[in-house]
Amino acid sequence: MNWPQIQDGLMRLKKERDKMALTKRAVFLFFLLVLLPVACQGNTVKVHIRFNDVQGLVKGHRVISQGQQVGKVTEVKYTPNGDFVVDVLVPEQFHNRLTDNARFYIISDPEYAGKKAIEVVQTESCGKLLDNGATVEGSSRTADLIDDLMTDMQKGLGQVESQVQEFLESLRKLPEKEEIRRLREEINKLTEQMKGAGKSAKEKLQKKILPKIEEEIERLKKRLRKLGKEKEIEPLEVDLKELKKI
Repeated sequence: MNWPQIQDGLMRLKKERDKMALTKRAVFLFFLLVLLPVACQGNTVKVHIRFNDVQGLVKGHRVISQGQQVGKVTEVKYTPNGDFVVDVLVPEQFHNRLTDNARFYIISDPEYAGKKAIEVVQTESCGKLLDNGATVEGSSRTADLIDDLMTDMQKGLGQVESQVQEFLESLRKLPEKEEIRRLREEINKLTEQMKGAGKSAKEKLQKKILPKIEEEIERLKKRLRKLGKEKEIEPLEVDLKELKKI
């Protein structure tokens, strides 16, 4: 083999090496451009939040929790139902902030004037993590405040119901005259409490508490009738009518 043939063979070998190197770079670039974003998406959690009104929230606005940014709004969509679905993306490291106990509020971003943000607030210390792609209902601070107040009122009214029951049972050990006096005091106290109560509390009064008081008054009335003192119950019945009007 002469020198020109050797040179020609070396040139062909070099071209083959260059071609292989180019192919490897192309394959590497394919993985970088196509597969890497998919891998990155696996390290994030996407949640869809439904709101009646987005209040100016747009793509790119922050998601915050405990004063810290934990994600971003990636899309805001208006639906045929007349509400909005907001997509948020949260890194896996903050997945523990997305639970079934969390509430999602739209607020003014505390760090960027004129922008909105979604605030994630945990209502309890523990909760089940939301799945990637889960859809949840957004909250309104005003609506939640009313719900919390109504819950507290219901708890308070439950205590009143229990106290009334204990009170009525204790009355039966007293003379009729003393029982009437104390029962009138209790009815007047309930009347004052119910004047400022909401609709739910008044409904519970009508369904739970008043029947017990009426039952006790009827029992007392029968006892007084036997003694010929039925008229002594009339002021108590007048007070009861006033309580029913509320």
